[in-house]
Amino acid sequence: MAEMNTQSKKARSAAPAPSGAQQGATAHQGDNPFKQTLTVFDMVVYGLIMMVPIAPMGIYGGVFQASGGAPALAYAIGFIAVLFSVLSFAIMIRIFPSSGSIYTYVTHIMGKGIGFIAGWLMLLQYLVSPTLMYIIAGTALNGFIPQIPVWAWCLMFLALVSVISLRGMQTTMVVNRIALVAELAILAAFVGIGMFYIVSHPASSSFSATALFNPQTFDFSNMMSAVSLSVLSYVGFGVIATLTQQAKDEREGPPRAMMIMALILVVLFAGQCFMATCIDPTGASFAHDPDNAFYIVAQMAGGPMLALVCAVAVALSQGIFTALVTQTSVSVILFTMARGGSLPKVMGKLDAKTNVATNAMIFVIALSAVLIFAMQPLGIDSVAKVANFGALATYTLLNVCVIVFCWFQNKQRRQLFRHLLFPLAGALVCFAILISLDAVAHIVGIVWIVIGIIYYCVVKYALHRDIKLG
Repeated sequence: MAEMNTQSKKARSAAPAPSGAQQGATAHQGDNPFKQTLTVFDMVVYGLIMMVPIAPMGIYGGVFQASGGAPALAYAIGFIAVLFSVLSFAIMIRIFPSSGSIYTYVTHIMGKGIGFIAGWLMLLQYLVSPTLMYIIAGTALNGFIPQIPVWAWCLMFLALVSVISLRGMQTTMVVNRIALVAELAILAAFVGIGMFYIVSHPASSSFSATALFNPQTFDFSNMMSAVSLSVLSYVGFGVIATLTQQAKDEREGPPRAMMIMALILVVLFAGQCFMATCIDPTGASFAHDPDNAFYIVAQMAGGPMLALVCAVAVALSQGIFTALVTQTSVSVILFTMARGGSLPKVMGKLDAKTNVATNAMIFVIALSAVLIFAMQPLGIDSVAKVANFGALATYTLLNVCVIVFCWFQNKQRRQLFRHLLFPLAGALVCFAILISLDAVAHIVGIVWIVIGIIYYCVVKYALHRDIKLG
């Protein structure tokens, strides 16, 4: 790893001898098997594709109904949780640059046991996310070509993504840049056509503040439920932390990329939801089919062609480009955990030519094929919230880590907001959204944690294998 940043050095110079966590982090410096080729621009593009500028199109109906017709507000509230967590990520990346991200931070600061559970929860998010992307894509295309079932679309996307992902990071980045330009162009077209429609139909559509907040329909509990779904579009920002060891500037690059990305996305997400709500403020046009709500609104504004373009864009962006980023990221996490003894060593092998953790990638591909059939019947909203359980739980731990490391262990108390109040707010907001998830997500999440605890105990106490940081 890189050296601790200057601020951390000064804070520790007056502190007692480094803790075991700090010594472990220092000992791990320089052990980087990856090629450092990614710029801030590369990481912003990579992250934007992961979270998809047009992501709300796939879940707009569910967020609209849950929020009482104020999906833009749901996305704005979700951004608050993201903002605090981005600041916490920035602190941790500078101190512990590693592709293990939250798993790494929690392991160093709170111990191996809790660190393993953090990594285990990350796996829940990242293992489910590719499947979710395939289901969103398959649902979008099934609405226009119902003769092909959703699961068949999913398998087609999985096959294509698998071929691309095994070719390496450089191929992935080229595909990502092309995808991002196309998505932004389609979003711009929707906004332009939507504005013309609203101006042309003042009787049924209007630019109104109630599309952002309507006191007559607002309910805090329902809004938090909507936020718990909309936050799916944000949680992928942590993917940039998994690229730290591949960044040219591993200490400053990823934090900058995260902040730039978060600011761009809150404008895009809330903006397109606001526009769609202004086109159809009541949601009557898609009350019978919330899964395809955005495409129905697009058809109102621009006819069948705009609806088809939006649906295909969502299908390609989620089913290929986002799934591609997610599979690459989870393979890195599996690789990191395997190198540390948390997972079988066979997943800790890296292909020097492609810079891909090939065995881990193959495992993710196989698991995704199984999960497609297991989770597709649950529906988009439920699968999204299962993935969000893992993300929100680990983001809560991330914010707690900042408080424990900076405020208590190193006593860096001159920055009250940055080292205590901001991460505390982030932890509370993430936990509140976590509690707002539905019963299916809570059941799957708790069962996953129990399985993780059992697995850890077997590895540590039955097999007597020491789990070290990867």
